[in-house]
This record gives sequence, C-alpha cells and structure tokens, in this order.
Amino acid sequence: MQLILGARSCLLLVVPALVATGQIVGRADEEHEASHPYLVPLRRETVPVRRHGKIASFKTSYSGVISVGSPKRQEFRVVFDTGSGHVVLPARECGSESCLLHRRYDMEASQSAYLVNTDGSPVAAGDYADQATIGFGTGEITGEFVKDRFCLGPAEINESERQDASAPCMDVAMIMAIEMSSQPFKTFGFDGILGLGLSSLALSPSFSFFDVFTKNNAGGHPYFAVYLIEADEGGGGEESEVAIGGYNPQRLLEPLVWSPVARKDLGYWQVKIIAIRINGQTMDVCKDGTCHGVVDTGSSHLGVPAPHDKEIAELITQDANDILDCRLIDAPTIEIELPGANLTISPDTYMRRLPLREGVQVGSTKGVSMTPEEAKRASVESDSMSVLSVNVTVGSPGPGNGTGHAPNASHVHNGADGGVQDPAISQKVKRHCRPKMMPVTMPAPLGPKLFILGEPLLHRYYTVYDWSTPRIGFGLAANRRNVQGPLVAKSEAERRGSLPEGMDTILMQQQLSIAMDSVSADSHGWTDDSLEDATIFAQVRITVVFGATRRDPLLGRKQHRW
Repeated sequence: MQLILGARSCLLLVVPALVATGQIVGRADEEHEASHPYLVPLRRETVPVRRHGKIASFKTSYSGVISVGSPKRQEFRVVFDTGSGHVVLPARECGSESCLLHRRYDMEASQSAYLVNTDGSPVAAGDYADQATIGFGTGEITGEFVKDRFCLGPAEINESERQDASAPCMDVAMIMAIEMSSQPFKTFGFDGILGLGLSSLALSPSFSFFDVFTKNNAGGHPYFAVYLIEADEGGGGEESEVAIGGYNPQRLLEPLVWSPVARKDLGYWQVKIIAIRINGQTMDVCKDGTCHGVVDTGSSHLGVPAPHDKEIAELITQDANDILDCRLIDAPTIEIELPGANLTISPDTYMRRLPLREGVQVGSTKGVSMTPEEAKRASVESDSMSVLSVNVTVGSPGPGNGTGHAPNASHVHNGADGGVQDPAISQKVKRHCRPKMMPVTMPAPLGPKLFILGEPLLHRYYTVYDWSTPRIGFGLAANRRNVQGPLVAKSEAERRGSLPEGMDTILMQQQLSIAMDSVSADSHGWTDDSLEDATIFAQVRITVVFGATRRDPLLGRKQHRW
C-alpha cells in the first residue's frame, strides 16, 4: 500500500482550550518544573543561493545531533521542526542525489530495527512494507516505515551519561526516505528532520517522537523548549539549543507567561491572536476575533495574512539613509496580544539586516499559500498537504544575518547587490529597511487569518512547549541582545552598523557577456564544436569608488567626500 501524505495535518475539529489563560510561572516554580532536561546544542548553518552566477540569498537552518540503531549507533544531524510530525532520515537504499550527499540510515546494520505499518505494528513476514510520500515546501520524499532505537545526542556517549540525561533513548517509528527530491534537500547540510508538532500531525502516536518520549520519561516533564540566536550573537560562546524533557531556566530573563494552544487537533502549536498593534495602533486585521498564529521554528519570517501584510509592511518600512545594518534603525514596535501574554518585537529581530534599493524585491510575493482544493483534501487525509515551511529558511545576503523566507518559491529580483549600492550613486538611489515578512494565504480550517510566528519572535523569546495541556510559554530570552537592551538606544555612530564579513566580495559580483561573430571565430581557427569547450581571457577595467561620511560640527549636517 502507498499513501500520499503531507508534512502537516489539517483537521477541521476545533477543541476549546483546556487551561486558564494568563497563568504566570514564577522563578521558584520554574526551577521545579524545569527538572533536568536534555540539552541538544543547535548549529546554525548558512548556505548561499546563487542565481545567474550571483549570490542572491542565503538558506539557513538550525540542526542538532541524534543517533539511531543498536548495538552500534548511527549518527545524524536533524532539524527540530515544530511544524511537522515525523522523524525522517534518508535510507541507505536511496539513490537520489540528495540522499547521496548526506549520511544515510542503514536498517540492516541495526539489530533493533524492524519494518512497521502506518499504525506502528510490525509488518508480517512475507508482506510488503507500506510507503508514504510526504511534501516539504518545494520538494518531497518517498519513504518506508521502520521502528528502531532512537537517541538524542551523538553516538559516542556512554550509557551513564544517557541515564543522567533523563533517558533520552526510546523506540520510535520513523520514515526512512528511499527517494528524496533535489529541492530543497540537496543544498542543506543536515541529514533529516525531527518533527515536534502535536501528535495529530503523525500517522499514529508511535511515529510522534515527543509523544513516545513523554510516555517513556516518567521522571521528567512533558516539555520541550527552543532557544535560538543569530550567528553574530554567538561570539561570547552562546549557542542555540533545544531542551527536551523540561526547559532551561538559565535562558530566561523573566518568568514565563502561558497561552493555550488553540484548535489543537490541527496539529500545530497554534495560539489565538487577540490584536496586532504597530506602535500602539491597533490594526484592523484581528478585530473580528478570527486571528491565530502558528509558532514555527521552521520560518525565519513573520507571516501575515494577505492582503494585510502590505499595510503592516508599509507602516514599518523605513528609509535607510546611510545605515548599513537595518536591525539598528529606529522603527515601530510590533505588539502581538495573545490570551495571557503580550509579546513585542522590535526592528532588531524583525528587520532584514541589509537595506534594499528601491524597486528590489527579495523573496516570493506568494509567501505561504494553499488552494481551497488542497485544503479540502487535507481535511480528510490522515496526514495532509504541507502548508508551512520545513525548518529551513532563506535569508537576504550576508552570512549570519538571521533573515530569510520560507522555502516555497523563494527568489530574488534584480540581483544580489540590492543591499548596498555603489556609494557614488547613493544620493540618487533610495534605500529602504524592510521587515522579514511574507504574505500568508490559507483557507479554512487554518486560515484565512493565519500568522506565522517565526524567527522574529523566536530570536526575542524563549519558548516552552507543554505537551500535556497543551500550551506555550513565552519569556524574554537571556541572550546578549536582550541583556544589552534596545539597539536603538545606541549612539548615532553605533547605530549605523557595518556590513557583514564578505559583503565587499558580494558587492563586486558582476556579470560579463562576451559576443563574438563568426568572422572573428574563423580568424582564430575556432569551429562551432570547439567553442563549447573554449576558454576565453578578457581584460576588464573595474573602477571602485569609496566614500566617507562625516558630520560638520559647525553646520550640523552630514557631508559626503568621495
């Protein structure tokens, strides 16, 4: 039997919240409830995306290490995705180019592995294994079902350490991919995906990693927590992490506040949004009471239901002037009011790092979308069409900028140099600081007014996910940016910022076209066949103009010198 599945479930049933809103956990309670979680360090990886030979953007991901099998464990690097429900690893039998570039799971090498059906039961002798096709953004995988020993952390760790870490080993049903599309998996450094969505996103409870974890972890708490930082925040030894079986109170600057999960049968970590405010002004989008937001570790953007995204983007877009790092600009604060929590995000997390020239568009105007036909089909399938991003994001140019787009249909117009133009024409070309925002077009039951709360929120707040209730806890993260205070409080010179490392190289990328007529080719003895493998040397003169900006103390205005 072959099942055509998606990455995320979309059931129609709406379930009322099971907890009172506005609950606050104090510091003493935090220490008790946090228990001793197993901490998985996350590595932030940046992969350049080239279009027409130029670096157009960067794909980024957060991934950690797990190990599978026995007696010898096989080690893999996976993304921890709150928007999907399965553990997915490439199989040894997979011959797709994407699989060959990654570590592959060898079922035959594990004594504890056996094939299972969609309900988690063993495949009877002589029967064929079930298969599933799962969509992830722009690509898909086809896989078979296997149950094996699954452990958090690397393969080379002794059993006493595992016991101290709240027994992070258990038998979990997984999907081993026997086919994997080139996009979006080929370019990424991680091997697989660990879905942390609610159990209704999985084929059955045995396929839900965290559901299995909570049932096998009697001494711990049914929590996991996510701490994400941008690459340029990690200079002091900080690193992102996922806590499993509790949360890390050292990552909090304030007590947690909790908001209940709404419509939990849809499978997403979704909360009701009461209001959206820009600098205190309440937007019309949520006044009818139908707004919801999915907290998604797989998105680097703030997703806003279309067409309201245009209005909000216009309100927070700013003229860049001579600013090189838009996260330092003075721009409006976005307030997101939830039941029990008021969350605020500032330009230091919601702005793209690099200013964009006027007329340059980075990313997809489509954003995240689903057709009514797909939504209808999703409501009757056990695990339906993928509607959110995989835990992989697309950013604007510059390593470690923490910016990006969901992977579906991402593209860049007008080349990669939209961030900073030639200083000689800076007074002629306007530059703008624009938010990391994308439109969301989603019919019921998820939409139509669905927000996606990605990295702009997760870089500011430590988030804790209570599996038993379910509910989500928010607390100001104890990262360097929050400890130091708002970036806009810096002096004007400090707020100008600087270009990311390597940006000067990106700005120098140029396209060179050489045309040669048949007469010139004949004079060199070249034929049509030899031209295919010809090497052409060309002399090109490049003029680079550097500019300096200073403030005249007498006139009180800026002067440009070239």
